[in-house]
This record gives sequence, C-alpha cells and structure tokens, in this order.
Amino acid sequence: MVTLGISQQHLLEVYQDPYIARVGHDHRPAAPIDHPNVTYLSAWVDEKFCGAFMAIKQSAVELELHALLKKSALKQSRQLGLACLAWAFAQPILRVTVYIIQGLEAAKNYCLKLGFKHEGCRRNACVQNGVIKDVYMLGMTRQEWGAL
Repeated sequence: MVTLGISQQHLLEVYQDPYIARVGHDHRPAAPIDHPNVTYLSAWVDEKFCGAFMAIKQSAVELELHALLKKSALKQSRQLGLACLAWAFAQPILRVTVYIIQGLEAAKNYCLKLGFKHEGCRRNACVQNGVIKDVYMLGMTRQEWGAL
C-alpha cells in the first residue's frame, strides 16, 4: 500500500538506510528534500513501513519519481511501484520521468518492468563517489499507463 505523506521519523529512517543512502551523488548525501514541489508517499507492506517514493513536480504536466524502498521490500516492489504510478496518474499530469544513475542497473530494470520506456542518456551528468557517471532517462506517458 502507498499512502500520501510521511512522518519525520519515517523520512529519517529512509535516508539513514544504507541501501537507500547509496544513491547520494554530486557531493550531496542522500537526504530529505524540503521544497513545495516535493511530495513524499509512504510505502507499507502488511502494516509495516518499508520505504517511500518521492515525487517532484517538474511542470504542470510532468512528475519526476524516485523510489526509496528498503531492501526488505524487494518482493513487493513491483506492487508498490504500480501503486505509486496509480497515485501519480491520478494527478493532472501527462507524464512521469525517472532518472537512473549509471551502475544502478537493478533500478533501471525495475523501472522498465513497471512499463517505463528508455528515452535517452545524459552523458557525464553526475558524480558519485568521485566517479563521473551517465544518467539514464526513462519515461511513461498517461497513454502508456492507461494501456497497462
């Protein structure tokens, strides 16, 4: 189950999880973002908190999504991802975009299995642990979501 909002305690728990913290990049640690365009959704399995999703409103028609799921949620990650997408497309948007750092192939494959399409690659777009990396862009349109 995915619910709108997240407690401060759960938000800190997410970003302190080593499995999630590894996505820090560009000399910034993985940390909560407090901005009016950022919305957090809590992810739950059997009434147990197992992570979050972060949605960033990029424009009136586009949301950028980030999965912040604990390793313990891997078995339910597809169900949780689809619930997050259902929430996203309940908003008045036309598309959802995800950005995946090179080397996080499991994350890229997860998004492809959810129905995202590979749209491109931003070469040398971030630095992670001192290594310059590409960033893959994946997207899903409202039409594609409706066809799933």
